[in-house]
Amino acid sequence: MSAFAPIFIQTVFGVQRIPRDRINGARSLGADSFTLFFKVIFPSALPDILTGLRTAVGVAYATLVAAEMVASASGIGWMVLDASKYILYPTVYFGIIIMGLIAILIDLVLRRLILLATPWQRETA
Repeated sequence: MSAFAPIFIQTVFGVQRIPRDRINGARSLGADSFTLFFKVIFPSALPDILTGLRTAVGVAYATLVAAEMVASASGIGWMVLDASKYILYPTVYFGIIIMGLIAILIDLVLRRLILLATPWQRETA
């Protein structure tokens, strides 16, 4: 649920950002609604949609760790919270570092996938 809002907002923003001339040009060349969506609107909004996906994955990961801390008996978030109760600071620091490394790894993978999906956007990713 926490990942829905960033994807939705970025998708709406991406579609609104499409120049009307591009849509009108496709219509004047005879594009029907199906072609207009798959050949003009979707490719034009795809970079924004993928940016929303990247943001949503970060929000979802943070929500997951928070949920582990609040209502779980396993996971990295639970391990960090449990270790802090028993003043096991090396375990707390280790868990925090692991959480950060996982987040960085997920972001790197998503960035690579975005570059593969939108090669025309290389300078912005």
